[in-house]
This record gives sequence, C-alpha cells and structure tokens, in this order.
Amino acid sequence: MAKQPNQYSDIHAWLIGEEIKNEKGDPIEFDSHPFLFDIYADQAKYLTIMKAAQVGLSTLSILKNHFDAKKYQLDIIYTLPTDGDVRTFVGGKVNRIIANNLSMLEDVADKDSIEQKQIGNSMEYFRGTWTKKAAIMVTADRLVHDEKDSSKLDIIADYQARLQHSKHKQTHTFSHPSLPETGVHADWLASDQKHWFVKCPSCNHWQFLSWNTEDPAQMSIDLERRAFVCKKCREILPEYVRRNGQWVAKYRDKPISGYWVPLLIAPWMTAGALIDKFRHPDTTPEFWWTKVLGLPFADGSSKLLRKSFFQNLTGKKWAPLPDERIVIGIDTGLRIDYVMGNIKGLFHHGDCTDYAELDGLMKRYSKAIAVIDAGGDLIGSRAFAERWPGRVFLCYLGGDRKTNELVKWGRGDEYGAVMADRNRMIQIVVDEFRNSRIPVHGTQEEWFEYWLDWNNLSKMKVLDPDTNVVKGYKWVRNGRDHRALATVFWRVGMRRFTGMGSIVQPETEVRPTSYMIDPNQTVSFDPDEMFIKGVNKTLDELEDSDDWRNV
Repeated sequence: MAKQPNQYSDIHAWLIGEEIKNEKGDPIEFDSHPFLFDIYADQAKYLTIMKAAQVGLSTLSILKNHFDAKKYQLDIIYTLPTDGDVRTFVGGKVNRIIANNLSMLEDVADKDSIEQKQIGNSMEYFRGTWTKKAAIMVTADRLVHDEKDSSKLDIIADYQARLQHSKHKQTHTFSHPSLPETGVHADWLASDQKHWFVKCPSCNHWQFLSWNTEDPAQMSIDLERRAFVCKKCREILPEYVRRNGQWVAKYRDKPISGYWVPLLIAPWMTAGALIDKFRHPDTTPEFWWTKVLGLPFADGSSKLLRKSFFQNLTGKKWAPLPDERIVIGIDTGLRIDYVMGNIKGLFHHGDCTDYAELDGLMKRYSKAIAVIDAGGDLIGSRAFAERWPGRVFLCYLGGDRKTNELVKWGRGDEYGAVMADRNRMIQIVVDEFRNSRIPVHGTQEEWFEYWLDWNNLSKMKVLDPDTNVVKGYKWVRNGRDHRALATVFWRVGMRRFTGMGSIVQPETEVRPTSYMIDPNQTVSFDPDEMFIKGVNKTLDELEDSDDWRNV
C-alpha cells in the first residue's frame, strides 16, 4: 500500500518516495527542469506563471493539485479554454499520469471521470470556459486557470465567487501570454515578478536571461557565436550555469507569487536551437514573443497602442462655439463618463456623479446631441433622455449583426433608441485612431487617463465551445473601459448628426485587419476581410449617405 500524501512532509518527499512519473512513464526529475523545483513547493495563496510553451507546467499543476488536494483537503476547480481541451487534457494527460502512479490511482478509485475526480475526501472538477454552460456552481478552495489567455476571461472572473466560503481561497493562473496587461500578464504585473537569475563564472555577475537584438547589453545570446553569454563581460556561459540558477523576486511586498518562465532558461534549449527558431521563416513575431520568450505581444491591430492614440494629439486645447453642432458620448455605471467632439475631433472628456453636469452641457451647447448607454443606469439615462427629447438617444450595444448594418436608428415607437454592433464599432474607432483620422485636442497629460481605458480593451479570439475552431474575434476588457465606450457612443452619434466636412484625409495605404496564430502555429484568415474587401467594406463604403465626414 502506497503512503498517503499527508504522510509526507512536502511534495518533493512525495515525488521521491512514491517515484512519481509523468504521462510517458518517466520519473519526475529536476535536472532538465530546475526552475520548476521551487514552483512545485510554492504554497502562496495567489500563484501566477507567465510562461513559454511546453516547459512542464501542466504536469506540475496536475501533480501539485493532486498532492495538495489530499494533504490539505482542498476542493479544486481546474479550467481550460474549451470542453474539447478538457477531454484532451484529462484523457490524454491527467488519466495517463494517474495510471502510471499507484498511489494516485488508489486515491481516485471511488469517483473518476473526465469532468471530476475524487481525491481522497476532496474533489477536483475540470471545466471549459468557452462553453454553453455557466461557471460550475460548486464551492472550491483553489481555482486553477490553465491557458488563461486563451480562455473566456469573463467566465474566469465568474469563478472567483466559488471561493467565497473557503478558508483557503487560492487562485493559480498559468499561460503563455497574449496581449500586454491582459490575462496572465496582468496577473504577472501584480506579482512579485520572479526572474531566474544565473551567475557568470567569469565575472561573478548575477543576471536574468533576456533577448534583445537592438541592445547588446540586454541580449543573453551571441548570434555569431551561437552561445549564451554574460550580459556584462560577454564571456560564454557554460551549460551548467542555467541549471544552477535561482529565483529572485523583483518586488518584496506584492501579494501574488509570480514566475516568468521563458525557453531561455530551459537547459534542453541550446542557443543555436533558439537562433534557428528565431530565424525560421514560419516563426512570426507573435509566436516568438508569446510561445518562446513567454512575453506579451501586441501590434496596433489587437490593441490601441499608446503611440497609435497619442499621434492624434494636437498639443493644444480647443473648443467649439456654443452654437456649433457637437456630439456627447456617455457611458453609465458607478459614475458617468463622457467624451465630447465634433467633425474637428475630440476636445473634452470627463466624468460626473449625476446628470446635472450633462444637463449644463446640453444647455451650453444648444445644438448638442447626446448618445448614452442604455444598459447601465436604466433609470437615470431614461430620465435624461426625457428631459431632452430629440437630442438624447439611448444606445444598445449588441453582438455581431448578421448584416453589414453597423447602426440601426429606431423609428416610430422606437424613436430615440439606436442599436449598434459593439465589436465592429470599437474596431472602427481603433482603426481611425491608428490612421490619425480623429484629432484629439490637448496634451498627453490631459488625455493619458482617457487612453488608459482604451488600454484595457483587447481583441481576442472567440472559439467554438465544441470544436475549438475560431469563430471570430471579440473586444474584451480587463479593467475599466468606460471612456472608450463613451467614444463608441460618440462615434455612433457622429454617423448621423454632423455638418459638412472631413476630419482628416484617410491614408491611401491599405492596412490589413488583425489575425492571430492558431494552436498549430498557422494563420487562418479571410482574404476579403484581411484586405478590407467584399462584405466587410471600408468605413466609407459602409456608412454611405450618413457618413459623418460627408453629410
């Protein structure tokens, strides 16, 4: 009879004492994975690992969850992106590891299925996030979010409620990152940010390994010598150096224990192999950054980058005359956020706690039109619309519409309401900022807070819950996005209520829309969509006679 996990002092004693093996039947060892040793034993309440692909974290999580569930009596919910991922992961990895280890097999004898396993007196549940089901309605002591950045982030957030009645309240996240300040990278930024430090035997300089072809002082690989080198003395680092590294936290007072695991620290990856992968024609920048370096990657197509927004700044304040037509976009919530602009661009953004300030703006600008969020403050927004009939419109942001109709204005009994395609309208505004088509009157200091709301929006893949096939893309938020949405409402109003003129002449260069790397490292895209032809026409073609630049 195998000894129980609670009979071992720690997980390493259990791994050695029970001769625990992986799914292939190989013993768990740390000669090729020295950087995992401390992570196995980390009992932090909040644990996050921003990683490259295929570095052993899934095996670690399976074994760590099993040991901790038995020893500490933890109920665990383990999430993956889709139900298909759950079936593949549990059937192809979890079950094989259990079958190769007698002590684990005895633990799950009473209840063992794809979706749940009983480990002694504890339960472990496996669920997808891109699923037709809601978040599982059971309590848990630990949430584990595997491949968080490919998961549905709002469902991930819903699972936090499952910890409310637990005395442990643990959350583990690990994933290769996707976009900056999104998913696991957001967790990493809030953590103590541990880096794997190595010591150069030539000059005794301690350093973490990094990649930067533009700055030799930050480059740990010599491309000509095809070797790892010290960033200080540039001497070649012997192979054993990477194995003898140690984790060093950047911050000491952060509540999250965070690890960055790039392939640079993996002893089995030589400098030559990494250089060859970097230079391979099939290696895209996104793949290199996210799957090899374990760092987030973004271009202007998946996020409104800071430089893409700030290039629109005029550097000085400006405001229209009181009798000029303006449009106010308003997003409601705990507070009211708004933006103001006309055909000459955006000139003001702000927030307020009640509608008195907005009433004042409507009085000051006698021709002002307001488009306000219909789904936030249900009572206040409608009372505001009733006070300004014909000048305030309630806007409903919906999902992808089946037609090319971006915006539909209500008629007859529905007058005063407007429906807009959320994702496509956000994309339009992002593209216009990228193409310098919306002047923003003011300085970086005056508009930095506004841009932060845009920075919390990212374009993510939408996966079919059954097939894991990419169905489309959706703009998701990982923080407050109220002024970004207020700008979308402003943009809806600008389609209809503006005078003659043009903001900025659009660029003649055709810019492709974004695409992402599929799990098999290929790219799937529709050429019509990619080059803005066919059914997804350009902004000018879509808006026809009510184009806000050509009314």
